[in-house]
Amino acid sequence: MFGLDPCPRYRLSRPPLVQAFGQVRFPVRAKLPSLEGVAPVQERLDDVFPYMNRQEIQQVALLVGPGRPAAAEGQTSQSWRFNDDAAWSLVLSADSATLAVGPQYGEFGEFSDRFRRVLVALDEGGGVTRAYRLGVRYVNIAEVPPGEPDAWRSWFRPELTGWSATQAVAEGTRLITSITQTQLASPPVGELSGPPVDIQAIVRHGFIPARTTVPGVVPTQPQNPAYLLDIDLFVEAPQPFEPDELSRQLTMLHDQIDRFFYWSIAPDGTDYFGVEVLS
Repeated sequence: MFGLDPCPRYRLSRPPLVQAFGQVRFPVRAKLPSLEGVAPVQERLDDVFPYMNRQEIQQVALLVGPGRPAAAEGQTSQSWRFNDDAAWSLVLSADSATLAVGPQYGEFGEFSDRFRRVLVALDEGGGVTRAYRLGVRYVNIAEVPPGEPDAWRSWFRPELTGWSATQAVAEGTRLITSITQTQLASPPVGELSGPPVDIQAIVRHGFIPARTTVPGVVPTQPQNPAYLLDIDLFVEAPQPFEPDELSRQLTMLHDQIDRFFYWSIAPDGTDYFGVEVLS
């Protein structure tokens, strides 16, 4: 996907990560929204997700017809939310499972292990036999310290921040927002080979004002102006629901995200985020 060298193992003392997601979508399993249907899945996840709650989301559609005002018709979709005491969550619906964690994220190994547990539970307890979409997304929001409105300009490479981080913006001119979205597609080759379909990426990045709502499993709002780096990689094609193979693909997608994030950090960002290369 990216023409970048593999990055070393590293950690950050001040990571900008606010949410990480792994998601798999599959054909509708009508039994999963019921207690009886979800019970075998819950039993297999009980040691990692001891708490489960029902979620109901009201979806509203507008009905417009001649000679009558607009009317609203509601439809309720039901899902299950699993939690633990360490801020990990899993949202399970009739056709998808989304694993999420916030700033408590430690390392990808733990994320990958939990995601594989979810896949195995769906395979063995949910009767899921096919996957339609597999993706992983990392949302980074680097908030600007009060009194240092231009600090973000040197945290990331100029290829990423663009002209709005240069002197093209005159002194005294206030940057309100500057967001770029790039979508890429790459054929599956080498380690990324799997389903015969393009691997896709959506990268959103740029400066956002305080209290901007950034979508996620739980929407996030930075309290200060911030630089957003939202990287989403996925494959979208029918394939057998095989936990080992889907886990392998998730790892390869994460590797590409990791390369891009590591490349994006400038020397000042290395200092600010506390990047430490591990042996």
